[in-house]
Amino acid sequence: MEKIKKSENYLKLGIFGAVLTLIGDMLIGCVQFPEGAGLLEGYLGAALALPVWRPVLGGLIGCLGICLEVPAMLTVYPLFKNKMPKSAVFYKISAYGYLALGGGAVHLPCGVFMWIYHTVNDSAGQEIAYKIAVEYLLYFLLPVTVVFFVFFFGANNIQFIAFVKGYTPFPKWYCIFNLLIFMWVFNSVRLIGNYAVTNGIGTSNKSLGAIVMFAALLIGFRKYVSEGE
Repeated sequence: MEKIKKSENYLKLGIFGAVLTLIGDMLIGCVQFPEGAGLLEGYLGAALALPVWRPVLGGLIGCLGICLEVPAMLTVYPLFKNKMPKSAVFYKISAYGYLALGGGAVHLPCGVFMWIYHTVNDSAGQEIAYKIAVEYLLYFLLPVTVVFFVFFFGANNIQFIAFVKGYTPFPKWYCIFNLLIFMWVFNSVRLIGNYAVTNGIGTSNKSLGAIVMFAALLIGFRKYVSEGE
């Protein structure tokens, strides 16, 4: 019972962390983009429309939130580690990669990216601001994000396989509670139109997904997992 209680507490912490990340995401992305703009131009336009403190505060809050999500991610690791030992090792490494890169190297720099564009635009004009912001994106933010997504996609694929093959005490249909699925679902809300709320939900795709996933796992631990598992 003690192990299950500990997992439940980690999942509650993860939900709290995901709510913080959601607040950070909304501070960054809950804004209407310039008409006809793609994602990059949309966020750059948003950077000028928002108060300069919003993306910075959003990045900081989201960074903290992502760190608090990691213990919740690791609650499923003991459930399949014996049946998928090699994959489980990668899953655990990926969780720590998520901790190392997700907050401080991806989420926070997204806010910094918008802050750079806003502040340089105010002091040196839009052409120089665009050049510096894009260089920051290409030389720092993009490479780190690529490494992050190697861990992110790998871990979530392993989790999906573990659930769908019945390697955990959870029902196989629990495979739907997966961040890759929720990322696609919440991102697709952008198709409704260019509104502050749809852009905010799209920006928050992982944090909203994490809230749903951790809540489902919390219910599942109470219902399906026994102390010996």
